[in-house]
Amino acid sequence: MIDWKRIFEVEAKQFVGMKECEKFVFFLLLQYRSPYLWGKELPTGADCSGSVCLALAAATGKVIRTTADGLFKDFFTVRNPGVGDIQAAFFLAQYDRPHGDRVLRRGEVGHVAGVIAEGIVMNVVEPKADIRMIASLRNSYALRGFDLAIRGLDRKALAEAAGAGHDLFGLDAEFADYIRADESAGRVKEEVW
Repeated sequence: MIDWKRIFEVEAKQFVGMKECEKFVFFLLLQYRSPYLWGKELPTGADCSGSVCLALAAATGKVIRTTADGLFKDFFTVRNPGVGDIQAAFFLAQYDRPHGDRVLRRGEVGHVAGVIAEGIVMNVVEPKADIRMIASLRNSYALRGFDLAIRGLDRKALAEAAGAGHDLFGLDAEFADYIRADESAGRVKEEVW
């Protein structure tokens, strides 16, 4: 019989020794084949921006919750990121267009996917999260009127926003089941993993 508890204990020990970028990728990969759930940022299901916010929280201990456009404009502002940087792929509208129940304006981000390796992302869309090649997504989104931009994380902006707690756009109450605040360190400690 497999001792799953023991396996997860070993996994948790490995996680502690990882660099932030590795933790970010690890949490994106944990979302593989999980269902797309609009407005969620849970390991059991998320939307595109929620999956990136979840991975950021797990990797850095800094909790934010914002839209794909908010991630692009406020946090992933580093152009030409390095190989070891936390990165995301953003799809920007080429023109004003319907987007769900609103209008997506020209230049606004309509989708985000966390980069897990060079040229590869965890793409969280309906019905399930999947690993995709960036080139394939670029072509698919270009046909729908989107441009691609890959950006690196501005760690300072993330720390400032998390510390202020002002960028918590619709943080899902269920998310609290997965984290606990460590007040003395000013960080969020991951509870489940």
